[in-house]
Amino acid sequence: MTERHELRWGGFAGLAFVVLALLGRFLPGNPPTVGESDSTVSGWLSDHRTTILFSALMWAAAAGLVIWFAAAFAEAIRERAERSDVHLALLAGSVLVGAAIFVNAALTAATAFSIGGRDAAITMLMYDVTAVMTTMIGVAAALPLAAAGIGVMRTHLMPNWLGYLALLAALVSFAGAFGVFATDGVFVAGGTLMATIPLLLSAVWIACAGGFMVREHLPEVTSGEAAVPQM
Repeated sequence: MTERHELRWGGFAGLAFVVLALLGRFLPGNPPTVGESDSTVSGWLSDHRTTILFSALMWAAAAGLVIWFAAAFAEAIRERAERSDVHLALLAGSVLVGAAIFVNAALTAATAFSIGGRDAAITMLMYDVTAVMTTMIGVAAALPLAAAGIGVMRTHLMPNWLGYLALLAALVSFAGAFGVFATDGVFVAGGTLMATIPLLLSAVWIACAGGFMVREHLPEVTSGEAAVPQM
């Protein structure tokens, strides 16, 4: 049983992730979709080069923070359900998500970094890769979100509605990944419906869970007849 403040710091990491992720998403503005013309995409990258690079840095930092948050959350679940593998699925899934976010941030930065004078076909290829990867992260995110939801409902670590919210976020994230089949329209890869909405729903869940962790208002961990407060 923990009598430390790792849980609280994990909650702060989750809240920081939400802030950086939302800034990283909205700071450059709304990007053109993969179905738009080469000149539109190249022009947007050139006009927003600095903010795109700042956005990529924010996402890179957010990648580590989401792993930190999930590690603290997984530890809290493990203490209350030692015979379950849910905490392992949460931790492994968060590492997968963090790695994918970091790689995607690096690719996004590379796409904008040398936009001047580069062949438009290469720019479009790199832009398509980042859009598809942004969408595919939804598959990776579904694993830790689903594990967190199951863990909450099994251990009553937090209110059950947070467990259901995590499962909903997992479902929406997984469904959003099917945007890889669309090259235009509302279901396009990397677009608002298939990428931004899953991000927002996941961010809401992380913010709520992080808030509980920061306040340390979690059930006590029991050991035999005694109850050990979660600090």
